[in-house]
Amino acid sequence: IFKKRFYQDFPQHPQELIYKYITSSTMKPTQIDCAQGSLNQICPTCTVKGDIRLTPFYKIDDVRKTIKGYVTEINNNPNIVAQDCHGPFSKYELPEENKKAILNLKWLSAGENGVACNLSSPGFAALCEATEHVLGKVEPYSISGSLPLIAELQQDGFDVQISGYGFSSHYHANNECVSITAMKRAAKIFSK
Repeated sequence: IFKKRFYQDFPQHPQELIYKYITSSTMKPTQIDCAQGSLNQICPTCTVKGDIRLTPFYKIDDVRKTIKGYVTEINNNPNIVAQDCHGPFSKYELPEENKKAILNLKWLSAGENGVACNLSSPGFAALCEATEHVLGKVEPYSISGSLPLIAELQQDGFDVQISGYGFSSHYHANNECVSITAMKRAAKIFSK
């Protein structure tokens, strides 16, 4: 229910097309931990951790407020989780024992707003021109990530551009790498 609602409330923003975002804002459960018991027992607790990546056209404070609303709604009526997705005997309340499921939300950090470089700035134009001169083509695109320092520099009035000339297929991989040839080309681009 969380992910479905998240994508309804924070859909692809029209600006994402202009900036050529590879993906829109995302919400991903990345770790799940349950209290161990027998295979025929429902776990008394389950912890789900995850990641939210926002494009810069949505604000983290709005996302936090919206998600808090999801939690309140589910805690007021836990059975909405079961609607249309569980069998007739799945339930999140045990009226005989006066118990019902409770969802607790804990943010592991304050979160960060996304960042978008200024596509009409002199820095962007110069970087595109230099890239095309050295590589023969330029194909700007955008991805989501956590770059709080970049946002702070922008807020302080700097024309910040983000570029990379390595292997995007290797970003954050165990074998994250770049070739010497790509590094030499990047040095030529930045020296233009």
